[in-house]
Amino acid sequence: MRWFTRYPCLKRVVVNTRTDKAFRGVLWARRRGYLVLRNAELLKPRGETVAMDGEVVIEAANVDFMQVV
Repeated sequence: MRWFTRYPCLKRVVVNTRTDKAFRGVLWARRRGYLVLRNAELLKPRGETVAMDGEVVIEAANVDFMQVV
């Protein structure tokens, strides 16, 4: 996924995955086909959020789309 190499880090994003999960956090880094989010939350239906401890690592191939907040 070439567009990940040009995408700016240190922005607040919502990442929607192909496995129907969504995460909100700061896009901290891109590492060898993975995205690293910090201060991340798992977004659940009906507006619920679950705080995630540490960093969340998402495989770039699993990303359906990403929104810059």
